[in-house]
Amino acid sequence: MRYSDVVSTPTPEPSSVSAEPFLDRALARIRRFLLTLSGIGVLVCLRFFRWPVTAGFVVGAVISYLNQRWLERAVEALGERITKQQSRERGGAIIFRSVLRYLLIGGGAYVIFNVSRAGLYGFLGGVCLPIAAVVCEVAIEVFVTLRRGF
Repeated sequence: MRYSDVVSTPTPEPSSVSAEPFLDRALARIRRFLLTLSGIGVLVCLRFFRWPVTAGFVVGAVISYLNQRWLERAVEALGERITKQQSRERGGAIIFRSVLRYLLIGGGAYVIFNVSRAGLYGFLGGVCLPIAAVVCEVAIEVFVTLRRGF
């Protein structure tokens, strides 16, 4: 007798109808997590570090937020161009914003590094905020999935 004959596991549905509204709000929750973690990070930097670290963190957090918004718009515009071929945005503008994101990050890091190495550490912490925001969203989705059984 094989193991698969004894244990039968039902195949989960790829997406539940009741789960879609919850999952559709993921980007808004990620933005909220990003803003909340930015505020907490500023308070932590003010409490435990000097002003250069706090200033670097604020610059990194602002760039992270702008990067998140621009990335959302770029993905939406590219998806619209692919599916409908009637995007409101031009391809060059999408590419320009993509390049501008990385120029802002590189330029911010360069300027802050030249002013203060401590500020660079804060900047890098601020730039990494989207990772923490996505981790928070994953935790929420896992919790809700286990709780509601999506």
